[in-house]
Amino acid sequence: MSKKPIDLNDAKQSFVELMRSLNATDQQKFLVFIMKEWKLKPSMAYNDSGDDACNNKKLMDESMCILNSIASDIKQKIPFNAILSSENFITPLTGENSDCDPSVTLHMDEFLYNDEDIDNLIDSNQLERYYCTDCRSRNVQPLIYLSHSMSQDGLYFIFKVLLPTLENKTILDIGSRLGAVLYGAYVYTDARRIIGVEMNGEFCNLQNEIVCKFKMDNRISILHKRIEEVPEIIEQSDVIIINNAFEFYLSRDVQIDIWKCLRTAIRPGTLLVTRPSVETTFKILLIGISIEKWLKPFKKPDFNKFPFLLDYEDKFSEIWCYEVL
Repeated sequence: MSKKPIDLNDAKQSFVELMRSLNATDQQKFLVFIMKEWKLKPSMAYNDSGDDACNNKKLMDESMCILNSIASDIKQKIPFNAILSSENFITPLTGENSDCDPSVTLHMDEFLYNDEDIDNLIDSNQLERYYCTDCRSRNVQPLIYLSHSMSQDGLYFIFKVLLPTLENKTILDIGSRLGAVLYGAYVYTDARRIIGVEMNGEFCNLQNEIVCKFKMDNRISILHKRIEEVPEIIEQSDVIIINNAFEFYLSRDVQIDIWKCLRTAIRPGTLLVTRPSVETTFKILLIGISIEKWLKPFKKPDFNKFPFLLDYEDKFSEIWCYEVL
């Protein structure tokens, strides 16, 4: 005897109740199961409203569901702090990150853990917020939280707010690491090619696993190279993203050489997205390249068109976009 179909609203309510009965980890695993079982695609945005802001929020929610599923999968494959033993960190000697003393710095990946996740971890005593400066309980300082990936909100901001439509374009992420930018570009854009260049072999293997598992290999490719070894990829790219890819991994002299390589290889008309700004990086590295003759800053977006992102405006101020002259 077949069961009587239930009303859509009843189905939604049942789904909400089911999700609330699961913990955060099982929620993500269940969403992965749904996507696989029903073969949902990243372009599954359902448009049931004529309001642009509503539609933008809907796309953000649905795409972030996929990104959350990827993040949940990555959490099972790497250490809690997302740092591999094969990585060689170099604490910057100058600039705003020169205070990142390893003894008081916690690495927490923004792609894997958002602000709410971190607050929950602190509330459950799995993370600390402060450290004692002299072993007396009241003389404390906040710990430094450091991320080497772009947050999921940041990915939405770059691809749906900051940049123009990227249909048939090529996106290059320099120092792709976990692959966060690549996955964000896949779900938020129609770019023809999305390329990650990463010098750490373990991270390349991880990215390839995720790309294959979530069937993103039709547009995403990973190169296990140093960026200066592939100038032809730089020249072919329409959008290049550099999320502080060099500061904690390479000496000052090597960083300067890479920026000179980029200055030579990037063709005019390319869009360059950086965090922090190129001006800040060049000031820290004392690079004598005239930025004004090389890059033209993009006009900052109007956040009033994206009200659900207004709370993040200060955070997104660190992300800059330029057109190469």
